[in-house]
Amino acid sequence: MSERFVRWQGYSISQLTFTLNMFLGLSVGALAFAFTLVRDNEFTLTACPKLAFQISLISLSLAVIGSCGAVVSRLFDFRYTAQKIRADEKEEGEESAIFKYKSSLLGRLTWRLFWFQLATFGTGLLGLIIAVLSGYADRIWQ
Repeated sequence: MSERFVRWQGYSISQLTFTLNMFLGLSVGALAFAFTLVRDNEFTLTACPKLAFQISLISLSLAVIGSCGAVVSRLFDFRYTAQKIRADEKEEGEESAIFKYKSSLLGRLTWRLFWFQLATFGTGLLGLIIAVLSGYADRIWQ
């Protein structure tokens, strides 16, 4: 492989890892914020904003679960890739093919969980914004 490809592949791996972790942190933070709103006696919702808030809680919870799944699948992907490289060096073709298949499967799973994470985080954040603007409308728009 060319040196440029290896370098850019390293950048790609680092960026995906950073992005997964960033959205995991944002999802946990948004979920924690939502639960602090539940404890606030002045925060009352009815009708559509209440439904938006409930959807937000569910979506943010799913985002956290999806994020954790993506991080774990990524970890196993790296492990199987390393085992494939070791099998290649020992010239164990069949074992290498098994590790390559597992790594490829986990790589696709990681990307699917990443997009799931983004979609559920976006939905949760939108619902949270609607709920906050509705719940504190009298304070915000004075």
